[in-house]
Amino acid sequence: MSVWQGSAPIPLHTRPADPIFAQTIRKNFWHDRLARFDRLVRARPMRQASAIDGMASPAQAEHPPRRPRRWLRWIMEITGACLLFFTAAVVTDFAYFVASLQNQAPSPAVRADGIIALTGGADRISEAFDLLNQGRARRLLITGVNKATSQQALAGHTAGGVEVLDCCVDIDRNALNTLGNALETARWVRDKQFKSIIVVTSNYHMPRSLLELRRVLPDTTLIAYPVISQNLKLDSWWTDPASIRLLLSEYVKYAGATFQLRMERATAERVQARAE
Repeated sequence: MSVWQGSAPIPLHTRPADPIFAQTIRKNFWHDRLARFDRLVRARPMRQASAIDGMASPAQAEHPPRRPRRWLRWIMEITGACLLFFTAAVVTDFAYFVASLQNQAPSPAVRADGIIALTGGADRISEAFDLLNQGRARRLLITGVNKATSQQALAGHTAGGVEVLDCCVDIDRNALNTLGNALETARWVRDKQFKSIIVVTSNYHMPRSLLELRRVLPDTTLIAYPVISQNLKLDSWWTDPASIRLLLSEYVKYAGATFQLRMERATAERVQARAE
């Protein structure tokens, strides 16, 4: 490196030390570097704009910037719309389910060949015994009784005591769930050759009970006799966490049973269509 003096360059190593000169050289050096960096920064948006406008450089044309895939965006939009529709349908169906419970009311003059009581609450058994004592039916089936429950414990729900159990009551201890209750009830109805039965269970449990019973007893008249549950505040269920959990749990079970029934019917229709 050299500097000019007059008409001939003078090498720096031969030039006497000059503080002012050295400071000027350093200042010019950093000025050049900052100016180059500023030009690079200013040129970057221009290069991006040229790539968008179709005036990209050869390197940019070879590796263009990635754009969102249109089909992926469509899939996301369709999925979001389907989820929104499904959520609205579930909320509407749940509201209808709760409203149907509020409209239930037992008939005061109900009569049938037999009575079935699905266990799950002491009030259910007491109401069934009351109907039997009033002569609303000839016989009573209590289905789903725990194997540890004695006849004396059941007799405590009626004024007739053990005599009523020996006379007119059958006890099922095999059923473990609502579907099991329905299957045991179907055997009992066919054995007794009954054409109609009164179904006694809690109000929130009634829709699923009738659904399961209709699957196995399509030709039997089912008369609902819902019992008001003490664990469910139906008038203000949205303010009670226990009532919300109970309703949601029962709704999920009811929806599952409904879906299973529809699948069975669809399968039966396909089999029948192939046979024809």
